[in-house]
Amino acid sequence: MKLSILCQISSRISILSVGIGRKFFTVSGLTVVSRIFGIFREAAFSHFLGASAEMDAFLIAFKFPSFFRKFFAEGGFQSIFVPYYTDYSSSGKIKASGYFASRIFTIIFYATIFLMLLVFVFAKEFVSIMAPGFCNDQEKFVLAIEFTRIIFPSIVFISLSSVYSGILIAKNRFFAFAIAPALVNIVLISSLLLGRNVLPPGRSVSYGVLLAGIFQFCWFYWCFRHYGIKIPLFSRFKFTHKIKQFFRKLLPILAGAGVAQINVLIDSLLGSILPTGTISYIYFADRFIQLPLALFGISMGVVLLPEISKRVSQGRPDQVIKVQNDALSLTLRVTLPAVMGLISLAYYLISILYGHGRFSEESVQNTANILKIFAIGLPAYVAAKIMSSVLCAQKDTKTPIIAALTSIAVNVILSLILMIPFQGLGIAISTSVSGFVNFYVMYHRSCRSTLVISGFKKILIASIIMLFSLELLKLVLIKSADGILLQAIGIFTISFLGMAVYAASLLIFKDEVLVSCFQRLRAKFSVR
Repeated sequence: MKLSILCQISSRISILSVGIGRKFFTVSGLTVVSRIFGIFREAAFSHFLGASAEMDAFLIAFKFPSFFRKFFAEGGFQSIFVPYYTDYSSSGKIKASGYFASRIFTIIFYATIFLMLLVFVFAKEFVSIMAPGFCNDQEKFVLAIEFTRIIFPSIVFISLSSVYSGILIAKNRFFAFAIAPALVNIVLISSLLLGRNVLPPGRSVSYGVLLAGIFQFCWFYWCFRHYGIKIPLFSRFKFTHKIKQFFRKLLPILAGAGVAQINVLIDSLLGSILPTGTISYIYFADRFIQLPLALFGISMGVVLLPEISKRVSQGRPDQVIKVQNDALSLTLRVTLPAVMGLISLAYYLISILYGHGRFSEESVQNTANILKIFAIGLPAYVAAKIMSSVLCAQKDTKTPIIAALTSIAVNVILSLILMIPFQGLGIAISTSVSGFVNFYVMYHRSCRSTLVISGFKKILIASIIMLFSLELLKLVLIKSADGILLQAIGIFTISFLGMAVYAASLLIFKDEVLVSCFQRLRAKFSVR
């Protein structure tokens, strides 16, 4: 239901043309598929590993490659690469765009090879930095070192894949880009299920991460051959003026676009000091947040990049502001009800998907509590993704880096204050607050942007009404349900009814976008 409402809303947003709307729903639809497989993956992790020392060790080893994957695959790298590549392509310099991509490909290859060898040799020191609390737990420490050495080479393939995916985005080949994460999740799930009888679960899934990185690179290579796109390969290791300018812009974006992931890294680092299982609670809760964040924030940011870059190249700043405001208006209309659903149904969602195998009832409750706090910060992270894409398309990298550094500082300070009395919940509170700080700083410093979100008060009130309706429906349809199957059916039913209440509330409040969509649908069916 949520996607169908999105489709109708998108047709009424003036700046999101039919073409852009179709691309957005292609990316967001495939993102849903990817995140569904991601949920299956996390369910397998929780079943075979639970909130154990082995799981904590794997998550620390997995964090840095995961950061690379999210930074390169979900907008950080593309937010700089696509505008530069588009500048070459739109001006007819096709051969120059190929040289540019090949040189970036070569530099990234040598840089990641060097980083991989460095971490492989100094794995002990790396784990000590990433998880200082593990130094007092020999089992976790040894496992984390082993898993790090297995997983870390995957960053080479992940990083090189980013150049391929950036070109696919610039050429509007969104399907090949958006389906890749789903295929990666299938590889990870298969590695755990097939390898668990041969290797311990932690080691099995670590090799799965490496195989997934190799597979992703091969997938993009095949897509280039299939579409007849020139494949960027190795070239001379030469830093031209344009290449130097590119990396000067890219380095700040590493913090700016990846602030959410940097905060997650900090959460894991501080969580290693807290009792066993805290890192796992934070990780599993964060996975639920990643679905709406990727569906609404990252997907919109990826799709808007080439469109905004063209408008900037054409000297149309007024259209860039309209893109920003319409994109925020569209995404917040679906993000806020998603927040209410996560807050209301957190315990049952965690219980049904993770509450089996080695994942105890205590783990379910702790993860659900953290999820509720993370959900509160979701709108800020979604809005920040869009703001960051808009600013980067304008080649403004100063504002995102200032916002990122401010946000990270707030997260660290608040976490140190709150983690002792509230443990994992204190870290979650800090992460959510830092998300709002990140968005506020970007908005406040962006003098060229005039933020106007149509009908925001109506959206907020309708979302609150939806939350109360979910709480009432929960008493009838879930708490009295016996068994996982009935509870799952109850969750789907409540979600459907909650969205109906939300949509009805917006109609009663005469929300311009939804009313226009409703009138359009009624006119269409009346003609038939």
